[in-house]
Amino acid sequence: MNWPREAKHLHGHSGLLTLELEDVVDPVTGYAYACKDGFKKAWEVLDHFHHATLFQEGDPLLDAVLETYKKEGSINDSAHCVPLKKIDHELAWSYPEYRIIVTKKVSTCENLCELFYELLKDKMPIKKITMRSSAMNAASKEF
Repeated sequence: MNWPREAKHLHGHSGLLTLELEDVVDPVTGYAYACKDGFKKAWEVLDHFHHATLFQEGDPLLDAVLETYKKEGSINDSAHCVPLKKIDHELAWSYPEYRIIVTKKVSTCENLCELFYELLKDKMPIKKITMRSSAMNAASKEF
């Protein structure tokens, strides 16, 4: 939004999020945390970001997009899409019916690491998060 370079334009990214978990190794299974369990718990949150549009709080386009989606009936139809619960956090909130996320901070890899940690920290023992938005751009944060 208030960025003087290319990112000021409406655009999108694919992302790659890596979660590093840390816990006591179970002597029977040999795992500190089962990958499948971690994936399921993470996806409960991350599915909100799948095919979603992110806006920063105060973006003047948000109201126009919401109004257009309402007018056109462009909703996350539960007959064809996974129904989502609303995200309601101080760093981000959602309009799940439109697959829109509003973030308090600009959606840099650094800020998304913080956001994903906040949304996932009660679900799994996160040691480190890495967010990659392109081949050139990534950030990591240890917790």
